[in-house]
Amino acid sequence: MANPRFHISRTFAAPRQRVWDAWTDPAQLGQWFGPKGTSGSILAFDLRPGGEWRGRMDGADGSVMFSKFVFEEIDAPSKLVWIHGFADEAGNRARAPFAPLFPLELRSTLFLADAPGGTRVDINWEPINATAEEQAFFASMMASMEGGWTGTFERLDAFLAEGT
Repeated sequence: MANPRFHISRTFAAPRQRVWDAWTDPAQLGQWFGPKGTSGSILAFDLRPGGEWRGRMDGADGSVMFSKFVFEEIDAPSKLVWIHGFADEAGNRARAPFAPLFPLELRSTLFLADAPGGTRVDINWEPINATAEEQAFFASMMASMEGGWTGTFERLDAFLAEGT
């Protein structure tokens, strides 16, 4: 099986620098990042190759999940690449609490480009070192990932419309 890749895009009615800042300023990021119905906080954010972005996401049902992302590439204000995964409260890599077959790590690539009316955002997710079973599970989760990112983009859209 070829390594599955998830892709989603959306255009936001905001200048590219404004969208970039929403992704790279932890004070802004903590206000919108995460699916609808969740709230989150940024626990650590070191925007440099090898630096970490660690977060906490609280679900409406009382569930808590932690994440740890490690930046690989930063090309402001156009591209951001990080290794994406779940973590325990201390920041140690952990399996997704909702699905043990979800790949341990994904390469996330965020592209920002000027577009008519604002900024186009493209996100790619690709499993890293995943077993065939994990890749198949990841492929089966595409509709759920689309829903999660759509809700996240709706939150970003509202945040950008509010200004700072």
